[in-house]
Amino acid sequence: MAIRITALVKRRPGMTREEFREHWSNNHARLFTSLKVMQENIFHLLSPSSDALEKAGFNIAPYDGAAELWVEKLEDLLAVFGDEDYHKIVVPDEVNFLDRDSIQIMVGEDQVKYEKA
Repeated sequence: MAIRITALVKRRPGMTREEFREHWSNNHARLFTSLKVMQENIFHLLSPSSDALEKAGFNIAPYDGAAELWVEKLEDLLAVFGDEDYHKIVVPDEVNFLDRDSIQIMVGEDQVKYEKA
């Protein structure tokens, strides 16, 4: 069963929500997904937008986005974040748009409790 890692992220101070989403969706996603180590170890990335729920009156967590990663084992995730190319290519880009000190990580495994009929 795959392990699911969710990273809750905030934009860099002084950056608008629109600037953050544009950079994350276009520049950063392209850099991150271009890494060979990422392609070998990560199954899925997700950057959901909660604007519609916020407009409907739901309390939204104080984050600007979430990245969801699925791996077979935690060592696969550690391989990505320990990779030399990650540190040379991706980390310098992260400081352009992320508040790296505020990132929160949740780790778990999917547990199917029922199937749709």
